[in-house]
Amino acid sequence: MRWRVGLLISAVLLPVLAIAGESGSDEAAATWKRHEIDFAYMGFTTRYSCGGLHDKVKLLLKHIGVRPDIKISERGCEIGFERIADFPRLKIVFFAPEIPEAGSKELGEPVLGIWKTVTIKRNTPRGIEWGDCELVELFRDRILSRLTTRAMTGDVNCIPHQLIGNRIDLQFELLSGIQTADLAPPPGR
Repeated sequence: MRWRVGLLISAVLLPVLAIAGESGSDEAAATWKRHEIDFAYMGFTTRYSCGGLHDKVKLLLKHIGVRPDIKISERGCEIGFERIADFPRLKIVFFAPEIPEAGSKELGEPVLGIWKTVTIKRNTPRGIEWGDCELVELFRDRILSRLTTRAMTGDVNCIPHQLIGNRIDLQFELLSGIQTADLAPPPGR
């Protein structure tokens, strides 16, 4: 009888311990973290209208998989009829999952974190072209650096005032959030 109990305990605990011990596990307990970024674009190759910069940054944010309630407001865009500024700026507010540090007292709303492979290169996402090289480089440095990523490979290599010779080829794993039914806020909130 004892050996049956031991066998049953082993059968239940071994898979749980194996999953918990995997360093490359695809799931993680996470919380939504609010990010607020002042994003100024100063490129040499491509000029963007304020609306154009807004659209490209939103395209990249959606592509990497941040929470869909992104808020972007344009700044420094009051010049001229077409609203083209020398250095358009955006105020970007979005939420992305983060693995909380042990003992952290300020935890955000819980979410199931899933590691997702993301690629950014020419035409991935659709609409990113060679002329967006400096924008992608700035996006990597100013936004991706604040998010929970791992296994970053590839690079962005931009040659000012040229389209030929530019290289946009990033691949990385990003912690993205999946709202589960048991963690979702109650309706009407």
